[in-house]
Amino acid sequence: MPETKTSESLLRNGVTFPTFNDLPGENDIDFTYYDEGPYGFAPRQHWCFLGEIVASYGLCRVLLRVKDKEGQVVTIGLHTEDRGEALVPQIKEGHTVAVLYGEQHGFLDMTVGIRVEEASIIKIIPYSLEQLLKASDNIAARNSQSKCCGCCGKSENTLDNTRLRLCSRCKQASYCGEVCQKKAWVGGHKTDCKALVCVQWFAERNWGVFNGYFNF
Repeated sequence: MPETKTSESLLRNGVTFPTFNDLPGENDIDFTYYDEGPYGFAPRQHWCFLGEIVASYGLCRVLLRVKDKEGQVVTIGLHTEDRGEALVPQIKEGHTVAVLYGEQHGFLDMTVGIRVEEASIIKIIPYSLEQLLKASDNIAARNSQSKCCGCCGKSENTLDNTRLRLCSRCKQASYCGEVCQKKAWVGGHKTDCKALVCVQWFAERNWGVFNGYFNF
């Protein structure tokens, strides 16, 4: 397992958002993710697997082939009550699948992938993995730097009455005025904004302390 450490960019954290090889095995106790308590082993922190859809198939149930952050392609088998039917309209190559508390599972065909039994722990995000990682990087950068206009770079200054206003949707990008905001929107923020909103769900949660399971 990778060392537990805080990453500037949340989705790049190798413990909280592990690649497939770093997921715990379903029959193993990985002390990166579990602690022993008075009633047995229980999660000590939250984690989530991210993979970009490269293919989908399956007659009896939906099977997804996804590529993780290291480029490894693995299978996600949907063993939910509806066998993944509810997700079918959202399945598209290039979209990203997020699986909370994913574990390595040995399938009957002797391959190893991820088995999902609860619909509440899987979500399809309509952006590529690279877009989400970029959005995560942008959030980290904005949190560590002084605020400035996302178009012209002008900093907030009370002396000359320059006040920045946040994008009403993503609450991340700041602009010095309507002209810069419109220019940035056409220049790429229209797409980046939606990805930032998706990443914000992850950024708003405390992944390092377990006080009950997350659900999508």
